[in-house]
Amino acid sequence: MEVASTSGLTTPAVTRSLTLMGGGTYDRLSLAAMLIPTNDAFVGLDTALPVAGETKVVYAYAYDAGTEVNDELCASIPGPDFPECGGPGMGGSPGNGEGAIVISSGIRGIGDFASNRDWKNPVARITIYRLP
Repeated sequence: MEVASTSGLTTPAVTRSLTLMGGGTYDRLSLAAMLIPTNDAFVGLDTALPVAGETKVVYAYAYDAGTEVNDELCASIPGPDFPECGGPGMGGSPGNGEGAIVISSGIRGIGDFASNRDWKNPVARITIYRLP
C-alpha cells in the first residue's frame, strides 16, 4: 500500500527508522536494499506483519542478484571512496552472472577488493511494531 525509502548509506550498527501506513488486506512488509560494497548483493525480506500492538523481530539475509560476475574487483563495485580502491568504485556492467537470485556467498578475497569487508548472514535485524 505504501513505499518508503531512506537516503545515504547505513553502516554497521546504524539504525534507520521508517513509518509506513497500511491496513486491511495489506499485511506484509517487503524490503530490499543494495549492500555496498558489492556489485550485485542486496538484503531482502518479505514477512507477515505482527498483530496490532505487537512487535516482531526478523533477521534478513544477503542475496546475490545473479546479474553480474562476482569478480570482487574495484572496477565492478559502485559506491563511495573505498581505501583499497584508491577512490570510488566504478560499477561494472551487468551480464554473465549466475542468472538467478541465491544466498550471497559474501566477499571471498578473489579480486583486488578487501576480503576483510566480508559478512556472515543475517546482515540486518528488522524490528516491526504495528500500531494498535
